[in-house]
Amino acid sequence: MAKYYIAADGCDCKDGLTPETAWKTIAKANRTISGGDTVSFRRGDTFYGRIMPPKGPDPATPTTYTAYGEGPKPVVSQYKTALPGAWEDTGAGVWKLDLLDTAGYTGNTTEPDTNVGFLKVSGMIHPRNRFAPERLERQWDYWNDDRFVYVKTDADPSSLSDDIKLACNIHCMRFADNLLVENIVFQGTGAHGICGTVHHATVRNCEFHEIGGSRLPGYPTPNTRYGNGVECWSDSSDVLVENCRFSGIYDVAITMQGNQVTSGWVNMVFRNNVMWNCQQCFEIWSSGDQPDTGFRNCVFENNVCIDSGYCWGYDVRPNKGCSAHLLLYGLECPLCDIIIRNNTFYRARVAPIYKSGGPGEIPADYRITDNTFLLDPGQDIAFRQNCADTVYNGYFARLAAENRILTCEFTDPETAH
Repeated sequence: MAKYYIAADGCDCKDGLTPETAWKTIAKANRTISGGDTVSFRRGDTFYGRIMPPKGPDPATPTTYTAYGEGPKPVVSQYKTALPGAWEDTGAGVWKLDLLDTAGYTGNTTEPDTNVGFLKVSGMIHPRNRFAPERLERQWDYWNDDRFVYVKTDADPSSLSDDIKLACNIHCMRFADNLLVENIVFQGTGAHGICGTVHHATVRNCEFHEIGGSRLPGYPTPNTRYGNGVECWSDSSDVLVENCRFSGIYDVAITMQGNQVTSGWVNMVFRNNVMWNCQQCFEIWSSGDQPDTGFRNCVFENNVCIDSGYCWGYDVRPNKGCSAHLLLYGLECPLCDIIIRNNTFYRARVAPIYKSGGPGEIPADYRITDNTFLLDPGQDIAFRQNCADTVYNGYFARLAAENRILTCEFTDPETAH
């Protein structure tokens, strides 16, 4: 199995087999490597483009993506950064940028996309996609058609900032069977960090930041936005996500979800991760009515979840009520063998637990034990959603018997700085 190296000052004309002959681009690696090979990104560098790994030969010989050298973790980014002079005045304080013309931006220039999830201007995220030109009102409001992004500003955007980034609908990485990903930062996408159906994969010591907000393609409700850190689709198995960091994610840090389930999710472990300022931390939902399908031997343990719902996307999302650490949507498959244990849940904007339909519909085999919940005074542990008091009180009593539920006065994270 070959080992390849990528560096920001490398050259795709070289063989990539040593740090001195490193490639420059992710695209070169996508075209060249075989299953079971190792790709090492140089620490301290930033790389643009979507990683499309080949399937590893077997679990003992995974296709591997890792880091080499010294310094901070390498960054895999999908940001497109506008160049000065690239904005065209359309009148009425609205400027447009051609996202199909790579002469107007740097960053990810290999994958054209106009579905913008958010703008990042001088380090600040602006997520107000207005979806129509007549709705542009505030500074840095935007919308996009099939070619241009249009931005409302009181002057040429280039005169207001020399650092205008656009996060578009480009996943940072696709899952592939028999995969190892470690020591990499994923950021700057309007879509997902890593996603797909996968068997035998490990993601460890990675980071996922500034993710989501693009329109969900093909969704029946217009202008529904999405974006998760790690998303495991239907019928995945033997996945480990550990020692990772997640922040600034429009939807959820880690999710197991999918429809047309034929087997489910088996042996899925998420442990020792830290998640903060995401809309949610851990989500499940399933669609399908086949017997003996769903979630089996799945574990969410020893994680720290902080300030769920206090994310940049909160103000622009329609469903604000699901600002929770643990999110459970429709669960049509019969099995829900998941244990939530030894985690710390520190403040959620609405409630630590959200189940569509209310806590009375949480399956008995979705077990929550030996965790610490820190709540605002008077805050419910679970979003009630028309749940009768007797049902809610019974659920609370069961949780309190097996977990530590504490209240404390928090500093508002939106005013703390």
